[in-house]
Amino acid sequence: MRLDFVVRRGGEPEGIRLEGAGDIWQFYRNGRPETVSVVRLPDGRVSVLLGDGRQICGRAAAAGAGEVDVVTKSGRVRVRLADPLTDRLSMGVASAREAGEEEVRSPMPGRVLEVRVAEGDRFRAGDVLVVLEAMKMQNEIRATHDGFVAHRRAQPGEAVEANAVLLVLGPDTAP
Repeated sequence: MRLDFVVRRGGEPEGIRLEGAGDIWQFYRNGRPETVSVVRLPDGRVSVLLGDGRQICGRAAAAGAGEVDVVTKSGRVRVRLADPLTDRLSMGVASAREAGEEEVRSPMPGRVLEVRVAEGDRFRAGDVLVVLEAMKMQNEIRATHDGFVAHRRAQPGEAVEANAVLLVLGPDTAP
């Protein structure tokens, strides 16, 4: 099983990936791997043994839409989790409104199959901007609002890393 998340707690967002099954998992934090052992305890807590011998023990419970409360002996922390695409879409809308421009970034590593817009093109909310192939699946990256293409950074056939800038979009009010 593989789970990808974006965690936002102050500072820059962190990419988190969990891969594994049973009690042995590979944990990636911003691409750096660490093997962890995970055991569910009889009282409902989860014990996580890190590769360097550190142990974290506590409970995690859903706290609302996209939020998890993690309780350990150090206290309670609320963590905001989102899958990378949903996070990009929700954060992109806010930043586009505030800064006037929005960077459309690749939500995962992959290969650009199509870029359906050119610099200066206008688009409408819902239009497909880029088609990205990742894990043998085609992923359509769609516009979340009306606007125009200020800069095109990606080219068809190009391999891109997660978070690579594909396009820079301008707001609907631009020429």
